[in-house]
Amino acid sequence: MTTRTAIAELFVEEPVMYEPTDIVQGRAEISRVAANLLKQFGPTFRFIPDGVAVGHHGLAHLAWHAGPEDGPVAVTGADVAEIEGGKIARLWVLLNAQKSK
Repeated sequence: MTTRTAIAELFVEEPVMYEPTDIVQGRAEISRVAANLLKQFGPTFRFIPDGVAVGHHGLAHLAWHAGPEDGPVAVTGADVAEIEGGKIARLWVLLNAQKSK
């Protein structure tokens, strides 16, 4: 499955994604963000769900962690999504503060 196909299955026609440093509008821009993450962190970078998504009445939450496949966790966070017609209309990407070592 291509990124474009996956995004079309997950998102409404004109979604909005709120990142900590940017607001991204449209499927093409969300695809660009995904491509930039892979370019920055490499093709084995993965987002792994922590449990299952929960939600009701058009709102969903999914906690996750991310990092290189078979490597250390680089970042943790959660996505909160507004759902319309079974697809994501608006997505908030929330990053947890880095833990002190």
